[in-house]
Amino acid sequence: MRTLPRAIVVMGGAIALATGSVLSVSAQDDEAAIKYRQAVMSAVGGHMGGSVAIIKGAVPYKEDLVAHARGLNDMANVVSNAFKIETMGGDTRAKDEIWEDAADFNQKVEDFKKATAAFLAAAESGGPAAAAGKLDALGDTCKGCHKKFRAKKS
Repeated sequence: MRTLPRAIVVMGGAIALATGSVLSVSAQDDEAAIKYRQAVMSAVGGHMGGSVAIIKGAVPYKEDLVAHARGLNDMANVVSNAFKIETMGGDTRAKDEIWEDAADFNQKVEDFKKATAAFLAAAESGGPAAAAGKLDALGDTCKGCHKKFRAKKS
């Protein structure tokens, strides 16, 4: 008989502990999700900045263009995952409209994926000259999403 009450107490303690940790970790989960998204978008910005610098001839690293284009394409395929956790509020420029108008947001992400794939194909086949023709379309997909779904810096 003593074994059963101890098991219940231990089980009860574990359940209380597990429930308590889930509740207390929620804000931390949101913060971690926001930081992850920001890291993904920083990677996109870094690869875009590198690509622009190469295409404009500001830097002599033409051989790196394909790596940046591949990085953009890889990150485009991660962006939708980075926004799966709904975090309205917090230290982020992501607007609530991302989750309120998910269909439009997801369409813009698909447009971004297509544009990065086209940019990568051009960079692989024709280098900076060919990729330059795809850069404006790629930039337009970024702007289209940012305009509706990203708050301005305060």
